[in-house]
Amino acid sequence: MSEPIPSKQPNRFLRFWRTIGGGSLTLSLFIHGAVIFVGGFVVFITRLPEKQIDFLPGGGTQAGAEASRDLAHKVQQKKRKTLSKVLPMKKLVTTSLNSTITLPDAPLDALDVPDVSSLIGGGSINGGFGKAGTGGGFGTGSGMGGLSGITFKPLMMFGKELKDTRKMAVVMDVSRSMTKFLPIVARELDKVARGSPLILYFGCGLKTPPKNLEDKVRKVSDPGFNKFWQYWEGKNDMKALRSEYPNLKFDPALPMPLEPIYQQMIKRPNTYFIDFNGITYTSPALMCKEVMEADTIYWFSDFMDAVDESHIADVKKKLKTRKQKLYMHASVHGRSFEKVRDLLVLPLGGEVIDTKAE
Repeated sequence: MSEPIPSKQPNRFLRFWRTIGGGSLTLSLFIHGAVIFVGGFVVFITRLPEKQIDFLPGGGTQAGAEASRDLAHKVQQKKRKTLSKVLPMKKLVTTSLNSTITLPDAPLDALDVPDVSSLIGGGSINGGFGKAGTGGGFGTGSGMGGLSGITFKPLMMFGKELKDTRKMAVVMDVSRSMTKFLPIVARELDKVARGSPLILYFGCGLKTPPKNLEDKVRKVSDPGFNKFWQYWEGKNDMKALRSEYPNLKFDPALPMPLEPIYQQMIKRPNTYFIDFNGITYTSPALMCKEVMEADTIYWFSDFMDAVDESHIADVKKKLKTRKQKLYMHASVHGRSFEKVRDLLVLPLGGEVIDTKAE
């Protein structure tokens, strides 16, 4: 009888693995891996997006047109809902011309922007998105801002509205009888349009100037202003001063006439003067480049000095070319008041303002 052949013994690692239950652990890992794989595959399949098929009728038919309109209406409603959620309705109001208003951002595709043809066709041309507004914004008001109701306040001098005026300049008669009004006029000017040009001229006549007339417009910071003020605003005899003035010099040792007014003028920016050249050549002040950007020139005087109708016509032509109006503020109705009013101020679209009290 033959002896049984002994079976091959597993190696030491397998014996150890079986001892600690490695077979059961391997089987468990395999089963769990299979479950995870199957579950992941099912989730992946169920999450695949289905291809959306639009069963709109084909173009070119009445049904297709109706379906297109219906779709456009739904899209528009969706945009409006989105806009109403993102941008809550708020009313923004400002009374300051210098205010900075920041509008909330909105996606362009969410805004109901009008067709370009609606902006340029039909009635008046509007600068914005308003309903027949005349402003440069997109509100319904007539202002030039970006919201309804915002307007530029009109400029008012001594309670008088200067129509269609955004920029102004003042020509002031600083002859000795008029200088007392200068501080009031300067303060009023800076109250309504701070820093606007102020031109000082000794006199108010409008006669044709000679070709060699010294009519240079200078800033009050020019040293010549000290001489001009010291002699012409002082108490020197006018007739003697006319002949002596070219040879005179400013004397800092002498007191300055009307010191408070002088200090007010030299400290004010954008203030100019024309050195004395006679009381009848005011036209260079009215037509100088320093006032050419103004919509309205405001002339304060007593209108006592002589004028020429032919030279008035020249001044009117110049200011009309620049599209400038002329307002005259009369401290009194001097001998030339009616001519200046009827031949120059009113034809240029300006008005008359009278001083009621000193």
